[in-house]
Amino acid sequence: MDMMTNDNNGWSAFCYLLKKDRKEMKILIDGNPLLGQGTYATVFKGTFGGREVAVKRVQLHHVDKREEDAMLKLEHPNIVKLLYYEKDNDFMYYALELCVASLDQLFLESDDPQKYEGHMPRQIVVFSQLAKGLEYIHSERLIHRDIKPSNILIMKSPGKNEEIIIKWSDFGLAKSVNEKGLHSWSGMKGTRTWYAPEVLEKLVKEEKAKEEEFWGTVKSDVFVLGLVFGYLFLKGEHLYGSSETEIHKNIIKNNPVNMKKINGELRKYYEDDLLRKMLEDDPQKRITSKEVVKQLKLNNNKVILYIMS
Repeated sequence: MDMMTNDNNGWSAFCYLLKKDRKEMKILIDGNPLLGQGTYATVFKGTFGGREVAVKRVQLHHVDKREEDAMLKLEHPNIVKLLYYEKDNDFMYYALELCVASLDQLFLESDDPQKYEGHMPRQIVVFSQLAKGLEYIHSERLIHRDIKPSNILIMKSPGKNEEIIIKWSDFGLAKSVNEKGLHSWSGMKGTRTWYAPEVLEKLVKEEKAKEEEFWGTVKSDVFVLGLVFGYLFLKGEHLYGSSETEIHKNIIKNNPVNMKKINGELRKYYEDDLLRKMLEDDPQKRITSKEVVKQLKLNNNKVILYIMS
């Protein structure tokens, strides 16, 4: 058999064998299970280059250029990595790192099949990973703008240890900031129980928000990260209340009514040193994501000393 003679398709036997042995670099979708679904996008489990991935399929005329640009720009261990993308006549397909759950799945009812029952690192580790990821996002002159538990993912690293890594995802609302760290909030459509007060005060009045463009800062992300920390401390409860109306009112009044429910020892080490600084009503006085990372290191040292004493 002549390995180099071309067939009718212009391929030699050598080429066929080479292609057969090589991992084909193409996104392949496994229709089941469906990992998630939105108005214009669906997330499937799939493979890319022989690796299991999450495949986000977006209707071509609804491709969000901001999210695509952000995913291409960001490269950090605590941010979901975009591995590859391709399109056909109808859809854009994004191959992303496959994660096992989102933070909100930690606190579902015990009989809910979506509940995540797997291992989780200590809270200080989760907080540190989130803070480092957000600090990096801000260092790249971006603001997330849609921070909430369902957009924070849990990934098991490959290997025997299956280390748990916490990852930021969903940059559909991400925007670039100017040299002062300011960004426009016009057209904002995030989740209204996960907003900083300076944003919420504008957005509660929808008619006004539609008419004007206004400004927030990267500090708005820091406030909502503080809400996420509280959510983890409270095992799924919101720091500022239970209903959307109560949460709105208490955020604007700077009244985290559920802070007192946090375990006494945890409050001792986190409330004044960290949470209150992140949840500062005035964004000018609120700490930065970089300062959150630094404070978490100090807190971790204090907790270790307490345990050893």
